[in-house]
Amino acid sequence: MKYTNYKLYVYILVFSLLISNLLGQSIQELQKLKDEYEEFQKGQKDLLSPDDINTIIDPDTGLPVTSRISPYKLQIEYSDSLDGRLKHFGYDFFTARDTVEFWDNLPAPSNYLLGPGDEIIIALWGEAQIRQTYKISRYGEIYDEKVGILNLTGRTVDQSNEYLINQFGRVYATLKGSKPSTFLDISLGELRSINVHFVGQVNYPGVYLLHPFSSVITGLIQAGGIDTTGTLRNIQLKREGKEYLTFDLYDYLLYGIIPKNIQLRDQDIIVVPIRMSTVVIDSSVYKPGIYESKLDETIKQMINYAGGI
Repeated sequence: MKYTNYKLYVYILVFSLLISNLLGQSIQELQKLKDEYEEFQKGQKDLLSPDDINTIIDPDTGLPVTSRISPYKLQIEYSDSLDGRLKHFGYDFFTARDTVEFWDNLPAPSNYLLGPGDEIIIALWGEAQIRQTYKISRYGEIYDEKVGILNLTGRTVDQSNEYLINQFGRVYATLKGSKPSTFLDISLGELRSINVHFVGQVNYPGVYLLHPFSSVITGLIQAGGIDTTGTLRNIQLKREGKEYLTFDLYDYLLYGIIPKNIQLRDQDIIVVPIRMSTVVIDSSVYKPGIYESKLDETIKQMINYAGGI
């Protein structure tokens, strides 16, 4: 390129001298013409990249001796969508935090543990008729005038029922035997709230006061859900300083599979780590979107997550 421009300049200069001789052009006019050409050359250099300027030019052909090939870099933003079309799969499940009531007429889970602040109702019916409401103290106990102090903390509702039959049976003999004529039932009244910690890539991290029937899923909804920078494939529940379980939300969102023992307890910690993979599935699938994969998953499994071809 430089060599070609140089030859062009020489031709113009020689041609100008000839014209000057013929037409009597002044030296000042020739200098002006030279300045204009140098300005033109400067503009050409500004249009070239640094790599082009430093390129070695073959003087015979006027072509670059060497060239550099750089890979094309596709810039894609995955923050919330891809070109406004593709959405992150699963994250919008948690958007109804202020509109859903979970607890209306909800029975107590079988693994719910009684604790301080819970209110229980003990009813004896049959030959003996008694109905009494108790509130579990901070020490995990209730007190009955006839039976005495009863420790209920850390027991499920079913375990508490068996325990109370044995304890009340010391006073009400008709509760025991092969053919009892008095029966005991317990039910829950007003319940305590539990404090659960939400950390990591959640939309609103912090300590939340939750209903004691809360699970990992309902707790995440009440905490505002998971940010798209967080994983859905490795939700961690920590209890008493140890990792209690890990939970893959794809199993729940796609297949309705809920692992056992995801009931939250007081001072539990929910950890949402960083999402470690991004898989964009577009074109001929039922549910195009931005998905997340685990290390051992295949392309076929990812296509199945997107509804199949």
